[in-house]
Amino acid sequence: MIDVGSGGAVAVDPSELRTLAAQLDGDAARLGDLAREIGGVAHLLGDVLAAVEGLHACASTVAADAASAGDIARAMRFAADTYEMVELQARALMEQQDADARGPLAELLRMRQEQLEQRSPGAGEEAERLLSAWRAEHGGEFLRQIDRGPGWLLGMFGLSAPLMFAPVPFIIQGLRRARTGRIPDGTSLRGRAPEPVMRPGARGEPGRAPLSFGDLASRVPDGDDATIRVERYTLADGRREFAVYVAGTQGESGTVLDWDSNVRLYSGERSQAYAAVERALEEAGAQPGDVLHAAGFSQGGMIAGWLAAEGRYDVQTLVTLGAPMELDTRSDTVVVTVRHDDDPFPLLVGGGAPHAPGSDRSVLIERTLDPASTPFDVAIPAHRLETYIETMRSFDASGDPRVAALGERLAHLQEAPTVEVFDFRPEKSPERSAREGGGAF
Repeated sequence: MIDVGSGGAVAVDPSELRTLAAQLDGDAARLGDLAREIGGVAHLLGDVLAAVEGLHACASTVAADAASAGDIARAMRFAADTYEMVELQARALMEQQDADARGPLAELLRMRQEQLEQRSPGAGEEAERLLSAWRAEHGGEFLRQIDRGPGWLLGMFGLSAPLMFAPVPFIIQGLRRARTGRIPDGTSLRGRAPEPVMRPGARGEPGRAPLSFGDLASRVPDGDDATIRVERYTLADGRREFAVYVAGTQGESGTVLDWDSNVRLYSGERSQAYAAVERALEEAGAQPGDVLHAAGFSQGGMIAGWLAAEGRYDVQTLVTLGAPMELDTRSDTVVVTVRHDDDPFPLLVGGGAPHAPGSDRSVLIERTLDPASTPFDVAIPAHRLETYIETMRSFDASGDPRVAALGERLAHLQEAPTVEVFDFRPEKSPERSAREGGGAF
C-alpha cells in the first residue's frame, strides 16, 4: 500500500484554514440570529400554542449549533497559526544556518512568530511538538526492522552484530541534526571534475514520450546498456524540451557512477558522474535555459536534484527514486519524491524539510516494500530500481486525483512530432586533472 503526501511536516495551507474559519464564523452568526428569532417567536406566542415548548427546544438546539460552529472556527484559526508557526520555525532554522541571510529577514520571522503567539497562545509550543513528532517518524520503519531482527543480525554477523549495528539509531539522529542531504535551491557544486570518457550508444533514434509516471520511471537506465539516457522533444512550434534519466551507483570499476562520485555529490562536490550528465545533455543539443525534465534512481536522483538546484536548465519536473537527497526549493518545479521507508539510503537525508519542496503539485510517494524483511537482507530489496518502478506504477493505478494533476505537466510531450533518444555509458578518465580549479578533493 502506498502513502501519498506533500512531503512536508504540514500538508495544509494556513490561509485556506483561515478562509474556512471565516466562513464558519459567518455560519455561526447566522445560526445565532436564527436561534434568537425562533426564541422570539416562542416568547410572543406564550402559552397560546402547545408547540411553544418545541420552539424553545429548537431555539436551544440551534444556539448550541451556533456555539459549536464558533468553537470549530476558533480551533481552525489556532491550527492555522500553529501550521504557519511550523513553517516560520523551519525558515528561521534555515536562515540561522546561512550566515549571509541573517539580519532583516530573521527579524521579520521573529516578529511574525511573536504576533502569532500573542493571537494564539501556545501555538509555538504546539508547532515544536508537531515538528518533533514528524522528525521522529523519519526512518521509523527502518529502525523498527532493526529492533525485530536480532536473529538475522546474529546469523549474518555473529556475536559482533550488536556492536556493528547498535550505533545505527544514533547515526540517524546525528544526520537529522546535521540536516545532511539537503540541496538548497540556487546552490552549486564545489570544485571541478575531470572530463569523463563518453561512450555513446543510441544517437538520435526515434522514441516516444512517457505515458505515465510509472513509464517515466521505467526509463531510468539499469546500467546494462546505458547509465544516462537523454530524450529530445521537438514541439510543433519548433521549441525543444529535454528529459534526462540517470542510473544509480554501478558496481563495476571504471564507471563514473561509482561510490567516489556518491560521496562527492553527497558532500556538495562536483563529480565525474555529474560532469558526464552535463556532457550528455550538451551532446543531445540542450542549451542553458532549455526546459528539462529530470529523473534518477539513488545517485542518479542526487544528480537530478543538483541539476535543478544549479539552475543551468529550466528543470520543470524532478523525479527521484530512493535518492539520498532532497531539493530544498519552493519554486514552480514539480518534485516527485519516491522512497521506501525500509530503504536505508533515503535516511541519509537528515530529517527532511518541514515544508513541502517544489510547487503545490509536488508529492511524496512512500510505502514499506516488505514489512517482514529486515534492513540486513544482503541485496537490500527496498533499494532496487525495479521495486521503485513498481511503486510508481502503483501510484499511477491508485486513483489518487494527483495522478492526473501531475500528468498535465508531461501531457504536452505526447504532441511532440519528433522524439529522439540518446544513450550514454561514460567511463572515468584519469584523475590527474581532478585538482584543477581548487576543488575540495
